[in-house]
Amino acid sequence: MLQVADGVHRLGARLVNWFIVEEGGRLILVDAGNPRQYRQLPRALAAMGKTIGDVEAVLLTHAHGDHLGASRKIQDRGGAAIRVHHGDAALARGEAEREYERHYVRDLGHLHAWKALPFFLFGGATMAKPVAELATFDDGERLDLPGSPRVIHTPGHTDGSACLVMEGRRVLFTGDALVTLNISTGAEGPRIMPGAFNKDSPRSLESLSSLQELEVDMVLPGHGEPWAGSAAEAVRLALETGPA
Repeated sequence: MLQVADGVHRLGARLVNWFIVEEGGRLILVDAGNPRQYRQLPRALAAMGKTIGDVEAVLLTHAHGDHLGASRKIQDRGGAAIRVHHGDAALARGEAEREYERHYVRDLGHLHAWKALPFFLFGGATMAKPVAELATFDDGERLDLPGSPRVIHTPGHTDGSACLVMEGRRVLFTGDALVTLNISTGAEGPRIMPGAFNKDSPRSLESLSSLQELEVDMVLPGHGEPWAGSAAEAVRLALETGPA
């Protein structure tokens, strides 16, 4: 566990990030990692003097398996509410299939893709359990939870892909709408996900416009290292890089 902003702790690894947010003794998670990364959570909570029952909610930036992750286990063991944008609700419940622009096999010409593949497969990303008891949120909604996160709908990676901004902490959680690591090639810096993971890359690039005016000092992506800088600069670099 690494503190990356006031009351914000990073779990996971370079390939997949998820976060604990704490405020006044209350806790939420942003995303839930690869399913087998769950073991990190009890240890991290114990270090904070907390247990799984203290987690009020898991806010999903989208419902792919490496973000839905251990949500079901967290809910079953501690009673946390699971919330996602309504555009990804069916995916989170296991009622819809993932959609991608191209098959991942086309990216296996890159050495980094071969390094990343075992991490996701053995981490259980393809076996994340659906969540039946699920609540949704909408674009622009401010949630009455630690950090007062505000939802920004950023479709393209998935239909219900969403970012969460905490203005009081000047932090933006971008999930896979804006990342700092190309999972396939290993290239670093702000960018959108490769087409092997996106439903609609042009739409994903268009969605970045809703982030560029945000006044934040830290961008926390689902993949890659945190970006210490403005959202505007991160968006500019992502647009300059373009689709992958």
